[in-house]
Amino acid sequence: MIIFQIRYSLALIILFSIIGSSILIPNSSAQEETQIPDWVKNVAGWWADNDISEKEFLAGIEYLINNNIISIPFMPCGAVASIATSDPTLEAKLIPDWVKNVAGWWATDQIEDADFLNGIEHLIKKDILGIDNKKIKGKVPIEDVMFSPAWTVEKDKMVFVSSSFFEIYGINGDCLIDPADGISKWKSTTLGLNPNKMDKYNEVALWNDPQSAAVVYPYFTYAAYESQGFYDYYRGDCDDCTTTKFAEPKSKYTSSGKAHQALTLLGYDSITDIQIDKNPGILQQFDKVIMLHNEYVTRAMFDAITSHPNVIYLYPNALYAEIEVNYVDQTITLIRGHNYPEQEIANGFDWKFDNTHPYEYDSLCLNMEFYKVGGAWMSNCYPENIFLTNDEQYNLVLKILKFLKDI
Repeated sequence: MIIFQIRYSLALIILFSIIGSSILIPNSSAQEETQIPDWVKNVAGWWADNDISEKEFLAGIEYLINNNIISIPFMPCGAVASIATSDPTLEAKLIPDWVKNVAGWWATDQIEDADFLNGIEHLIKKDILGIDNKKIKGKVPIEDVMFSPAWTVEKDKMVFVSSSFFEIYGINGDCLIDPADGISKWKSTTLGLNPNKMDKYNEVALWNDPQSAAVVYPYFTYAAYESQGFYDYYRGDCDDCTTTKFAEPKSKYTSSGKAHQALTLLGYDSITDIQIDKNPGILQQFDKVIMLHNEYVTRAMFDAITSHPNVIYLYPNALYAEIEVNYVDQTITLIRGHNYPEQEIANGFDWKFDNTHPYEYDSLCLNMEFYKVGGAWMSNCYPENIFLTNDEQYNLVLKILKFLKDI
């Protein structure tokens, strides 16, 4: 009995010391009675005895995920696993050696099912186990998922990430390592509609609504944030990067790509800031105009947007800096704003309704509100990650989308 207690304690120490946890905190899935097939425990034992490969052990873990025995609300990008699966000749380590001991103890009933599942869930979320995302099933077949018509989606390259209000997918292996926590994160994700949730989508969509509403994709802002763009200049890494080239857009945090996908999925017309710059009168075709993180705009854009009678600024920091566009060279040039050309210049248009500070850096949106100022509506936080909502934020997504539809 004493030996068992020592082994049990050691198992928990090994499992959680690496992730900085000193106590076992069971989650909802582990608290419930789970039915783990005997073959999964057998596989764990065979792996512990070096009779099978770690990939075969991981196949058992992937089965538990796909059958909701292990709950992973948001799949990590899994950079190591994606590299290993793309080139079978690589000897990538998908599981730390010490996990094999724990698997062996579980296989011989020296630790409980719930404790083992809790530990494995946490290690997956911390991107310590190399799960093959291509083997993780979505809630519905990807062939049935509807993606935004404004974005090009190659379904054969997509892997399932999460499901809540929207279905969320990523390109397999499209990862970057976050220096803050060492976990691989998705560079870009794609939203889709679940055909089984159409009643909920109908509450907030414009498909059958007579109003004409457009969402403005911030193409110029996307380009400004790219490599050799304005932010290399601000950091002092590039003296001439106040002029930067056009870039092929991806759905990124800085250019509010998730909100654009969400709204175009739900029937909002899409226009770009290029279209407004070339034809400012285009906005008069719409009863309602929704601005995203349109931080960098031309003077013609600024005048057209601020003169429209019904504008919703879904993100703070819009209309912050003036640029000039050269369509022959396909470049944008910073003219004024963002502490340029003089340090004391904040908003390049001296716009009195600028709400960059203090709202731009509130990405949690715990107290999100819309307020009216100067005939337009503005939000008090940066809601990009809300569109990747978990179940706790489900109602906030509905609140945002209902407001945009009804206002």
